[in-house]
Amino acid sequence: MLIFGGLSIAILLLFQLSKFSLTNGPDSGDIFIIISGLLFIAIGFLINRFFNQGSKKEMRLVPDQQQLNKTQLSKQEYKVLSLMSDGLSNIEIAERLFIAESTVKTHVSRILGKLNAKRRTEAVKIGRDLQII
Repeated sequence: MLIFGGLSIAILLLFQLSKFSLTNGPDSGDIFIIISGLLFIAIGFLINRFFNQGSKKEMRLVPDQQQLNKTQLSKQEYKVLSLMSDGLSNIEIAERLFIAESTVKTHVSRILGKLNAKRRTEAVKIGRDLQII
């Protein structure tokens, strides 16, 4: 809503600016179009920078191989744990890894057992504490 409101205000201001052209000659309309185009490019650039800064994902750290080996997680279990840390459900994990939901459930239960966790959130916390995710 804020973006739409901001753009609406910008458009209204540009229409008001069209009444006050820089010159009174026949090229005043062209100048207005150029200025308004540059203004919209600048607004688009600023909006793009604002949203790209907020949506950048943290770069994943390289997992600590020694800790990963201690947990005895398989590669597939590690992938499932990583996707669990992103907040994905079993169905979403299954779709991402192209496996059945029941397989994901099996992996999750094995992860919980290997990490001595009672819940998914606890397993993710343990994984982060061990610096494997």
